[in-house]
Amino acid sequence: MTRASFTACLLAVCPVLFGFEPLRSRNGEVEQGNALMKSGNAEEALKHYDKAVAALPAEAGAHFDRGAALYALQRFDEAGQEFLRATEAKDGTLKAQAFYNLGNAFFKKEKFKEAVEAYKRTLALDPRDERAKWNLEIAERKQQEQKDKDKDKDKDKKDDKDKKDQDKKDDKKDQDKKNQDKKDQDKKDDKKDQDKKDDKQKDDKKDQDKKKDEPKKDDKQRDDKKDEQKQKDDAAKQPPPEEKDLGAVLDSLERSPKDLEKERARLRAIRRRPPARDW
Repeated sequence: MTRASFTACLLAVCPVLFGFEPLRSRNGEVEQGNALMKSGNAEEALKHYDKAVAALPAEAGAHFDRGAALYALQRFDEAGQEFLRATEAKDGTLKAQAFYNLGNAFFKKEKFKEAVEAYKRTLALDPRDERAKWNLEIAERKQQEQKDKDKDKDKDKKDDKDKKDQDKKDDKKDQDKKNQDKKDQDKKDDKKDQDKKDDKQKDDKKDQDKKKDEPKKDDKQRDDKKDEQKQKDDAAKQPPPEEKDLGAVLDSLERSPKDLEKERARLRAIRRRPPARDW
């Protein structure tokens, strides 16, 4: 085969993207594949293109046709790889169309930056390609929209990060406050416990002192009772006032009658007194 055929162009589903038109080829597998592509049977066409690529791995046109079938089956990553192989073609027209369809494959994958570069390469090879100009304009517009979206996403991510960072700071402050409050409360509780211990120690000391004082108190009470009993005993041993006074009368019998009469009057006065209480 002097030259493998290749499809003219492939574009995305949007209105600016055009269909493909396979060219004639002298290779049997390529011819059958082209026929099936015209009838809309890209899956069967791919089988023939696979055979053509296996037989002619260095043929850029065979890779181009296989890429066309893969593109029609929406296998855009694989199609892009085949179109990239086709850009190695020595034929300028095939090379330009390979870059054009490579741009279309990138466009379908929303890789607008790569699509723009591919369309520019097409126009560098064929400045009159109006489809490449049109697709380039749309790809650049999409690329700008994508940049704007990326900026918004980056801003949202930054805002989210800032918010998360602030939330973390707030959470840390709250946790620090809780920890400090807990420490303060623990200190208060410890102080209360210590105060209770001190109070208990004081009470225990009072009880101990009280127990120590109890024998002394008992001894004092016993001593007081002994003193009281002794006083009672001593009082019992003393003769009654009358007897004492009577003895005095007897002692004064030898006195003058006048003194005796005075003593009798005193004794009568003593008898009239109420008895002395002993409690």
